[in-house]
Order: sequence, then structure tokens, then C-alpha cells
Amino acid sequence: MIRKVGLSVLIAAIALIPTSFALAAGYGAAGCGWGGKEIGKNNDILAQLGATILNGFLSNQTFAMTSGTSGCKSSMGAAELEQNQFVESNYHSLAKEMAAGEGENLDTLAGLMGCSTNQTQHFATFTRENYNAIFSSEQETPSEMLASLKKDLSSDPIMAASCSKI
Repeated sequence: MIRKVGLSVLIAAIALIPTSFALAAGYGAAGCGWGGKEIGKNNDILAQLGATILNGFLSNQTFAMTSGTSGCKSSMGAAELEQNQFVESNYHSLAKEMAAGEGENLDTLAGLMGCSTNQTQHFATFTRENYNAIFSSEQETPSEMLASLKKDLSSDPIMAASCSKI
């Protein structure tokens, strides 16, 4: 009986390996999640099998993929998705606050960009000073504005060092 159960678990785990290939992101066949984090890039079949079982047993891989944690990254990470949604919802307020160099929505955006709290004021000043580059046209969409902002932030040494999600 134990042999049948063990064999069944092994077969189920092996069956899961091909579905993980697309999500492996450098973790081998097991993909990301706690199992992938534990074995790293060890492509030994037993290590991959163990990681797959750990991911399946703990049911953490789906959460990790949707939240961008445990080494999982989607084409649009959770932080980027949250940034896009926030900018889309607060676009007009952000435009006014960026022009003024202050505001609650601007502070929230700095946080979503992963800027340290002691750089929030510098972030606001940066957006005021670079307003014309960030809003390059009147027909600019929220996603275009966000892309411009990230590009400009990345080119500023202080902001690039203090904002981890640009």
C-alpha cells in the first residue's frame, strides 16, 4: 500500500514538472516558489522533483506567481500592476500634484515606486522640475506618463538608488 502511494506521488509530481517549465524563470523545471528558492538552480532531477513536491504540498506557487514573491516574476509584476492601476485612477490629480511638487497622491506614488520615505520630498521636487519631460504631450495616456516618469527616475542617480521599483 505504501509503495502504491509513494509511486502515485512520484507520478503526480513528474506530471507537474512540464507545466512549470514556462514559469521556471531560472529555477529549473520546478519553477519559482519556496521549492524553487530552496534548490536554486540545481537541475538535478531529484532536487527538481523535491522542489515540485514542496511547491505543490505547500500550495504556495500560485500565490507567489500572482504576488511576485518567492522569486516569481510575471511579465507584469505585482508592483508594476499596482503602479499602473494607481496612476490610471489618479492621473489628473497626479498631474496637478507633480506640477506643484507636493501632494498626497504623489507621496503614495513615491511609495509604490519603492522610494525610501526620506526621499519622498526629493521625488516630489523631481517630478515638478521634470514635469515637461514626464508629460511630453497633451494626449499622453497614464501608462505613457508612468513610463516617462520611470525612465527619468532611472536616469537620476539619487532617485535610481533610492527607488527600488522603477
